Order: sequence, then structure tokens, then C-alpha cells
Amino acid sequence: MTDEAVLDVVRRYHEAWTTTKNFDAAAQLLADSLTTDLPVSVFADKREFVEAISKFGERVSSVQLLSACAGPGEAVMVYDLVLDPLGPLRIAEQFTVVDGQITFIRQVHDTAAMRAAQTFQRPEQ
Repeated sequence: MTDEAVLDVVRRYHEAWTTTKNFDAAAQLLADSLTTDLPVSVFADKREFVEAISKFGERVSSVQLLSACAGPGEAVMVYDLVLDPLGPLRIAEQFTVVDGQITFIRQVHDTAAMRAAQTFQRPEQ
């Protein structure tokens, strides 16, 4: 995939869960073998992650993309979002994209407010 194609996949995924709230479209861009490295929660599989971003995404009231770049098979995005009721968060995400699907997501952000509110926790079994 070209760098532009990698970035297109990541942007479509990001827009689907943050802006249009089309969580099915976001899920279609995630590989079944998705793995994640997130500061607050651990997800066993794609299904658990999609359930969590659906709940998280419903609380996003605005998002502003600050930076996005891509290289061979990878992309990085930095953005600010407002998460109700917590307020603003700055998030950096690293993605690996293979054959048009995201296979890995690493997210970095300040977790203090989220941990206090237990907002983005693994779904109950």
C-alpha cells in the first residue's frame, strides 16, 4: 500500500468512530486479528475493542485533527477531542495497516481523568 492509502484507511477509521458515529464502518477497517496497546484497558479481541470504541465514540462531542502522517504500513495521528463529561483530551495514535485493514493500534494520552471516571474500561464478561 502507498503511504497515502495507509493514511486514507486510518482517517476513514478515525472519522467513523469520532465524527459520523458509524461504528460498523470503523469495525470494517479493523482486522479480525487486531491487537491494541492502550493506556487504560486491555481488550481480548476485535469485538471487545469495537464495543468499547462505540461507547467511547458516543461521548465524543468534538474532534480536531492536529497532525497525521504515514510511512510504509504505518500511520500516526495526533488529535484533540472533547469527551463528555470529562472534557478535552489530546491523543496520539500509532497504527499498523496491512492490506487495507488496521492490525495494530497504540494510543497515548493522559489517563488521570479517565481512570478517575473509569470511562474506557474493558466490558464486563
